[in-house]
Amino acid sequence: MKKFLKRLAIILFIFFVVLIGAVAVIASLFEDKVGRQITKELNKQLKSELVIQDFGLTVIRSFPNVAANLKGVTLKDTRDGALLEAKELSFRFGLMSLFGSKIKVRSVVISDGALNIEIDRQGNPNYDIFVEPEEGQEEEGGSSTAVDIELARLRNIELIYADLSTRQEIAALVNDATFSGEFSAEKFSLKSQADITSRFADLDGVRYLPGKTITYDASVLVNLEEGSYDIEEAVLEIEGNAFKVDGAIENWESGIYFDLNASSDDGSLEGVLALLPEQYAESLQDFSSTGKFNFNALIKGQYNDRQNPEFRVEFGLEDGRLSSPRLDNPLKDVSFNAIFTNGKFRDNSSSVFTLERFKGYFNRELVEMRLEVSNFDEPVIDFSLDGVAPMESVYGLLGNPKITGGSGEVEFKNVQLKGAYRDMIDPGRIARVEASGALVFDDAAISIKDEEILFDRGELRLEGNRLAVEGLRIEGAGSDISFAGSAYNAIPVFFADSLNSQDVELLFDASLVAKSLDIDRLMKFSTLTAEEEREPEAVKDSLKVAVVQKRQTVTSFLKGSFNADVEAFNYNLIDGSNFKGKLEFDNNIMGIRGEVTAFQGQLLLDGKTYFEDEPHLEAKLTCKAIDVTEFFRQSENFGQEVLQSNNLKGKLDALIAIYAYWDKEGNFDMDKLRVLAGVAIKNGELRDFGMLEAFSTFVKVKDLEQINFVDMQNFLEIRKQRLYLPAMFIRSNALNLTVSGEHTFGNEIEYNIKVNAGQVLAERFKRYDPSLKPKPAKRSGTFNLYYAILGTIDDYNIVSSKRRVKSDFEQSEIRKREIQRGLEQAFGIVQLLEEPEDWKDIPEYNHGKEEEFLDFDMEGGR
Repeated sequence: MKKFLKRLAIILFIFFVVLIGAVAVIASLFEDKVGRQITKELNKQLKSELVIQDFGLTVIRSFPNVAANLKGVTLKDTRDGALLEAKELSFRFGLMSLFGSKIKVRSVVISDGALNIEIDRQGNPNYDIFVEPEEGQEEEGGSSTAVDIELARLRNIELIYADLSTRQEIAALVNDATFSGEFSAEKFSLKSQADITSRFADLDGVRYLPGKTITYDASVLVNLEEGSYDIEEAVLEIEGNAFKVDGAIENWESGIYFDLNASSDDGSLEGVLALLPEQYAESLQDFSSTGKFNFNALIKGQYNDRQNPEFRVEFGLEDGRLSSPRLDNPLKDVSFNAIFTNGKFRDNSSSVFTLERFKGYFNRELVEMRLEVSNFDEPVIDFSLDGVAPMESVYGLLGNPKITGGSGEVEFKNVQLKGAYRDMIDPGRIARVEASGALVFDDAAISIKDEEILFDRGELRLEGNRLAVEGLRIEGAGSDISFAGSAYNAIPVFFADSLNSQDVELLFDASLVAKSLDIDRLMKFSTLTAEEEREPEAVKDSLKVAVVQKRQTVTSFLKGSFNADVEAFNYNLIDGSNFKGKLEFDNNIMGIRGEVTAFQGQLLLDGKTYFEDEPHLEAKLTCKAIDVTEFFRQSENFGQEVLQSNNLKGKLDALIAIYAYWDKEGNFDMDKLRVLAGVAIKNGELRDFGMLEAFSTFVKVKDLEQINFVDMQNFLEIRKQRLYLPAMFIRSNALNLTVSGEHTFGNEIEYNIKVNAGQVLAERFKRYDPSLKPKPAKRSGTFNLYYAILGTIDDYNIVSSKRRVKSDFEQSEIRKREIQRGLEQAFGIVQLLEEPEDWKDIPEYNHGKEEEFLDFDMEGGR
């Protein structure tokens, strides 16, 4: 028995192979004939050109049918454009048709292509390409064509539909769609299934269904003679939400008549949100619902260029929950009813959307809301909100990923907003809008980057166009700040677009009182999160750009001032107190003026920050009696290790002009930094400064351990990462000298020094002076010494070079006057100080003659 079955299987297999081979041979014999006949029949029915690159018959893929495959197909439209492009257009027919007088095509499959349907502004379509049959032709010869399709299928076809007359445009990918029926009959039942990915559907300038998955399974009774389509049964799914559809569509001479109903007894909020315009659905698309959800929709009436059908949608939820990834806890026991209708005139002007009797509970705290929007051409909004929102549940709705938690409550006390939308966005018309209510903070807190910011108490009260801020106290991140004041145009700012096309300004006048202000901890809120820092560099750069752009957008709305009173503040090691001044905002410019105690002295600050694509800062700083030791210590020695805070002592007066720049990613641009300064140090002292050890060759070592100098004054400039020190006179107990130089941010140095050799030699033979009195500022000898210190901080040489030093002194005088002019532009008249008259070069050395001078061979460095 086993041998019999085995042999039978072998025989059947051989028979099947022979049969397929024979069919393939037959197909190859008829290939040219079939190709010519199908092409001929198609062209007989077309007014436009059909281009075919290749043709072939196959039975392997379509057995037991034969497939006539037209490859590289392009079907022209009425405007000589491409109506249809397909990699393959396949006609399927029975094998025995090859031996008959007619090839009866029963199905067609179109694969891998695009279908482009377009209607111009006059209503003329591009698909009117079929030849009208002559009268009586069918009666004489039956069907005039061998192509008699009962099944059509689309696979991987891009569908593009544009109706310029009605401002409609649809783009979708038809993954798979089938249409079956007796298409040659006047009346037939059409059955169709489809799997579609919607690109978008733009209807009258509003975008719907972006990137949505759509499927349907429908049975439609078609009457071509009457132009009617009765939907016997249809299920439409959008993003997995099913809707039952029934009704009819009829073609009338005056237009298309709709009588359609859609319903869902087991729906959800997601299904409704999927139908909303993109601009409205985007902020709600992650919400979902559970509970008893009902949905009903009606389209009834005629559609043509003069009228629209009635359109009405009702949906609601009972005993449900609303959830979202942005809600830590769902809104429970939710119920509401929503209605949309296009109204009496069946257009945007009479359309109304109403959300009624909305209520739900956050942690047993009731939230109630109502919304009505009417006249979609010129929307009128009527909104009310009352309830308590626990920050633990709703912090995610703030839209900031850096906020990772919340606690306490925010109460919305009878917030109401009523008026035309165009009035709400226009500061000149905002007075027509009715607005009232309050936002009350009750120990409400949010967590940002491991810091908790507590809105301890306070109230924001809406009074028409005025927003009053009363007793708002914010604690956290080492800060304790209180705000009070008022602002105008808060509603237009809230509704403004990202480009601020209405040029809205938030006008405000407020006070800021801070017991403490930790600036560096607060500034960390705007930096990238640890997760963002792990992103590739390109992603991080784009995130930084977004931060800068957001800051620019926010500041573009601001116009007003804060009167600021800060008891104490800190930034890194810098400690300050008793700041009294004003912060002023004028669109993208923030100005700050005030006085503060810092570095055991007083500072006057006057600066402006420009929040642009590439922000920059212009600031003027006046320092009075600043302690130099504290100045260097709290400034962390300005990032260098040569001159430390413990090396310096004295009181500093200074005028400093700062010009700083950032790139579009918010990175500080060191190359563009420019600083101009006029400085004076009183009762100065230099202790244990290592670089001076090289001068022990001609100065007592003990004198170098502690150097007291008379008031020292000079101008400084920072430009292109380089500190320029013009020539200045230093009178000290160790020696008197004139020094100039340059010091790069990479610690490359070039200092030039002039020493009175006669005075140095005379002092060399004197006893050490424990009183540390400075040397007299006069020439004691008959010649001077000139030295250049070259190299880096870690590896430098001291060489004698009169020509180099004197040339640099001359150039530094030019720089000194340029710095002075820059400071005078910022501060007014600034006195230029010179070295004492007795310290200038002796006259005979100023005539360009070569001078003899002592040349000590000295090497320095570490």
